[in-house]
Amino acid sequence: MDFDEVLRKYGGLISPNDTVILSREITGMVDLPAELNGYSHVFRELITLSRDKEIILIVSMRAKIEDRLYNCSMLVDKGTVLGVSDEIYPIKGYEQGKTVRSYLTSRGKVCLFVDSDVCYPQLWKGCFDGCRYIFSLNSTTLNKERVNAARTLARATGRYVLAQFCDECVCINPYGKIESVKRGRTAAFYLPISLVKGYAVDRQIKFVEERGD
Repeated sequence: MDFDEVLRKYGGLISPNDTVILSREITGMVDLPAELNGYSHVFRELITLSRDKEIILIVSMRAKIEDRLYNCSMLVDKGTVLGVSDEIYPIKGYEQGKTVRSYLTSRGKVCLFVDSDVCYPQLWKGCFDGCRYIFSLNSTTLNKERVNAARTLARATGRYVLAQFCDECVCINPYGKIESVKRGRTAAFYLPISLVKGYAVDRQIKFVEERGD
């Protein structure tokens, strides 16, 4: 899908302070070092969109670093790249990430799970400490196992979880019930803020909170 076409079709629907999710169909394969160093145009366009529209932008992608391939998502907050989350438990063909990143954005703390990672409770630690928004970003069609894991995560944290698939988006309320499903390439949700304290322990995975300076 062409990025300019997406902007022409849907750019007028975006308002300041929205959180917009783009699937990896938009970006395709990216050379991550080249993009982060400003040597290619894909990230420049995304950063400009985030800055000009004053939005949080979450972008899924396949990223190359030399001969290594990662399944990952990037978060941009009003023009500032806060970080890139790699899938921790990827399928064959992708490198394994080692750091679970949460993001301290202009709209509060955001936690991202890439593809199968939502199915591993040992990765949920960051969701229990002041998290406002949880996103499960999937490159597959609707997957029952991942939806059920997201429902359990919602119940455990008392927060909304938005599970995005390539053909549908599922909004799960803090009680673990599916509140709504939107089919097709575009979907709009307005998630209430829910704050519940809790804790989790994991000694093998590194957890990092990213923030813009």
